[in-house]
Amino acid sequence: MKESRRDPYRTDFATWSGRMERYIVRGIILLATLLILSQLLLQSPAVRRLLTTTDDSEGVPFHYVAH
Repeated sequence: MKESRRDPYRTDFATWSGRMERYIVRGIILLATLLILSQLLLQSPAVRRLLTTTDDSEGVPFHYVAH
């Protein structure tokens, strides 16, 4: 008798946890995609100049002149 009362809770939890697992997996995929896209965008000097100030903070660039 006790076991039959718990079955609806188990099926409800299994349904809920399956749904939550799909949301978490979708969130991980979305965040990984955004990470890859942001890293690809930062490869472009024009975009990097707009998005970050790190290059300006690094000091004066050294220009090597071969003799």
